[in-house]
Amino acid sequence: MRKFVTFAAVALGVACTAAGAAPPVREVRQREVVVSGALPADLVTPEGKTRWHLEGLPLGPASTVSVVAEEGALVVGMGPHRRVYTGPDGERWILPDRDPSQLRMGSRSVLTLDESRDGLRDELEIRVDTVGIGWLHLPSGPREVVLERALVARRSAGRRGLVPESVVHRWVDPRAGVVAEVSGPASPDGRSRAAIDRASVVEEVVLGAADLKIYSDQMERGPLIDVLYGWDRGPGISPGALMPNAGINNICDLVNLSSWDFSNPANRSGNDTGSTSTAVNSAETCNATTGTPARCGFNIPNSVLDREDRNLNGTLRKDNQITLRENRGTDVTIWLRAGVQNEGKTGAFGTGESGFCFNTEGGQTRQAVPLWRFAHTDAQGFYLQAGDSWSSGVIPCEPDFFTTACKVTQPLTPNPLYGYACSTGGQSYSGTQNVNMLKGGVVTLPSGHTLNALVTRNTADYCINSAAGCPSFFESSEVRTIVYYWQVPYLGSVILLRGPQKVDFTAAEITANAETPCTNFTALDFTDLGYGLFPPLSITVGTVTDTTVALSWNPGNDTHRISGYKIYWDTDSGSASPYAFNSVSNPGQVSITGTTATISGLTAGTPYYFTVTTLSSFTDPSSSVTTQYESIKYPTTVSGDPSFTYPVEVTATTTGCATGVPTQEVAHSTLTVDKATPNIHVCWTPTSDACAVGYDVLGSATVQTDTGYSVLASVGLGTTCWDGNPSAPQYIIVRSRGTAGNGPWGHYGH
Repeated sequence: MRKFVTFAAVALGVACTAAGAAPPVREVRQREVVVSGALPADLVTPEGKTRWHLEGLPLGPASTVSVVAEEGALVVGMGPHRRVYTGPDGERWILPDRDPSQLRMGSRSVLTLDESRDGLRDELEIRVDTVGIGWLHLPSGPREVVLERALVARRSAGRRGLVPESVVHRWVDPRAGVVAEVSGPASPDGRSRAAIDRASVVEEVVLGAADLKIYSDQMERGPLIDVLYGWDRGPGISPGALMPNAGINNICDLVNLSSWDFSNPANRSGNDTGSTSTAVNSAETCNATTGTPARCGFNIPNSVLDREDRNLNGTLRKDNQITLRENRGTDVTIWLRAGVQNEGKTGAFGTGESGFCFNTEGGQTRQAVPLWRFAHTDAQGFYLQAGDSWSSGVIPCEPDFFTTACKVTQPLTPNPLYGYACSTGGQSYSGTQNVNMLKGGVVTLPSGHTLNALVTRNTADYCINSAAGCPSFFESSEVRTIVYYWQVPYLGSVILLRGPQKVDFTAAEITANAETPCTNFTALDFTDLGYGLFPPLSITVGTVTDTTVALSWNPGNDTHRISGYKIYWDTDSGSASPYAFNSVSNPGQVSITGTTATISGLTAGTPYYFTVTTLSSFTDPSSSVTTQYESIKYPTTVSGDPSFTYPVEVTATTTGCATGVPTQEVAHSTLTVDKATPNIHVCWTPTSDACAVGYDVLGSATVQTDTGYSVLASVGLGTTCWDGNPSAPQYIIVRSRGTAGNGPWGHYGH
């Protein structure tokens, strides 16, 4: 019997395309795993987990595999290892990332396709269950994935029956396809793998991976829903100190990396920061009161007040900004309208309280500043991606900055101050604020959490003047502040690095990129290195009984703001419907001790889905209102499907059977009857029904209802074939047998 070979396991395919042939739709470099020695548990038994560590796998040499679309078929590999896949589900199997319905926890699919090799065509039936979601750590780096379990049955050329062949677990990156897999022959009952005979991991997706998109509805979830904690390591810290083993000399070296690991323990120290969003009202900021100067944006209906409070345990600094979303015909734009820095502090401009205003009001027309612009659209809505950029118009010497607000008088500081474009000291300041979406990649936070992020650069570039008309002799300062941040769908800016107030461009930098030159500053004015509030780093299923499931979780490297945990569970995935149960509403069913819990009162023989969130109480320093925040249940992007929510959850099926009656039908399509003179040879694919204790082979001389069938033989659960010699021609069916009744009888056989 030929071994079944899946897309990610065709490691010996020749990486070439014949002249004039269609270009590949996907091309990967991968490595075969040496399976003859000891293998990590996360590869051997991958289910019941949300994080898999395969960094230390023993690997063979690299090879390249291409997938080419050719006349309604998908061709994998070349030469003697060439496979051609046809049929209605060929693409769903070879390129599962193109079918979002397969990427939802709990989804089940039966795929039918043909595999051709050496002129022979076999029929495949593949039962695919999505049984895991989370992060896979490969030798090449971490990837966000879903875990699929597939039972492969084959009907070889010249044979009548589908025969269970292998059980495959494969990790699917929703933007890059299959990135790792392990396979081996199916056990006699078809429910597990008897051994491992092949495994492979992808080293690089050369061609065909999708870009990370952030949709407009993934930007903000609303006021008083999320809190983001971070660490500010203090002014003057070098970019290289954030990632000390990466060879970083300046900010350009850091940004130019393909992935970023901020889990250095030193990044879990400094001043705590807390960022929240609230509705705009007088209780949230003293700037929402009437008086002089004007409120400037703080009374805009439907706007959001984003707060950032630094050094929560020491000398507090409070900043805020007003944002407003506008749904337009060609894009969705989030405008930056106004804000205040150093609330309630007396001091010169830059150290004391100062406000800024980019909102037209009170007879004063001001230049609008777009903070985010989602200019692309698809079936899921408006989105942005790497390569996008936008800018405000040039500020035409207008009163944008105020050094007297909330009745705080700043010493010897003119009010208002005017922003504008100017040239001075050999530098040209454009008088704009612009944003560039630079690149996508994986970022690892101080807490250890890994996330897909878009790296963004925000540049404020203007001069400040103390007089109307902006005469050169009243120019007071120049501002070129560059902020890099790592933006994650739903969670926001999880890493923020801000340079000094004034950065000079060198001639070489301007020549290299006239619009947005890379700036090589070597000291940061402010860092915000996010460490929460996030769900646990990983969740693992422990002991399972008829009525209980034990869970454990790793909360991450930084837990000092976590006050507790909340567990959710249901009999279907949280991606399909809201969880029916949680540990707050059903405390009698949950016993939490530290970072472990046992959920009781469950039904025997039933699949369940579980997720865990973290809790934290945060007191807003401006309003003194305390809010209990809960980490978002859906921190994965999985990826580019904003119409569905994807909790990082685990699934487990309780043991035993509550009713004693099986409910799953023996699949009629896998039932085969062949001659085995003087007998007939009947085979079938087993069910995964926990209530099944065996199978009955039934026969009837005529096609009729199940009541006309009689039992020809009864076999145990581990048997999936029967040889016998009925006394007359028979129609054959197979049903599962339980202790208190029989399973559904299904369809007519042969």
